[in-house]
Amino acid sequence: MKQQRLSITSFSNPKVKWVSGLKEKRNRDEEKKFFIEGYREIKKAITGNQKSPIPCLPVNITSVFISPECFLGENEEELISSLRCPIYELPRKIFEKISYRDRPDGLIAIADTPNANVPWDQIITIQTNPILIIEGVEKPGNLGTILRTAEGAGVGLVIVTDPRIDLFNPNVVRASTGTIFTLPIYIGDLKEVLSEFHNKGYKRYAVTPEGKTLYSSVDMKEKSVFLFGSEQYGLSPIAKELSDTTLYLPMLGEADSLNLAMSCGIVLYESIRQRSK
Repeated sequence: MKQQRLSITSFSNPKVKWVSGLKEKRNRDEEKKFFIEGYREIKKAITGNQKSPIPCLPVNITSVFISPECFLGENEEELISSLRCPIYELPRKIFEKISYRDRPDGLIAIADTPNANVPWDQIITIQTNPILIIEGVEKPGNLGTILRTAEGAGVGLVIVTDPRIDLFNPNVVRASTGTIFTLPIYIGDLKEVLSEFHNKGYKRYAVTPEGKTLYSSVDMKEKSVFLFGSEQYGLSPIAKELSDTTLYLPMLGEADSLNLAMSCGIVLYESIRQRSK
């Protein structure tokens, strides 16, 4: 498809209202589209992760909205020219209206919402360690930060069960710095997920303030699945019941727990430490 460049100069242009509306989940669901804002996020969406044995979410970009007045670097045009979809060019003031950010960098891509259900037929024979399961996460920024941390810690697969947020919320994409496109992440049913990994010989560790075992005392070199719960309610009783071991992080002050993303980071980097020995 030959690239088309079209100019938008009016706030009343229907495309402006349409793109801005994709900030809302209801509109994303109706249109089956979501938006990816930012140079590095779009670049990661295009390139994905060719080295991962488990497929990442496929991204099909259908249109791009740009504002050269907002560009921060010198590589934007190269990225734009690599795309084969309609390009809409906007002045800064109109772009700021559709942007999700306080300081936009002039690039927003619109993509088809991919099917994020766990592709068991593609991953059931693959061995990867560790695996991360997040149950009932509520805050998009937390999920994005967890994905960024998980990729840094060498996690091979993330599964979100019973999500209370939209996986394709712009805040998830932003907080993950695009790692939602380079780390295999899927949505699944908690019982099914835990059963599948039990059958594959994984140890299932539920991380919870009521845990019985200190997190650093288990052997994380073994095939491990780490479970974390929602920010407000933690893990469900069934998640703890179906796990092999419950782990806790020591808390020496008055607070009874850590931020969800921070807890994930501590446990996942302990896994790195053990596996690197």
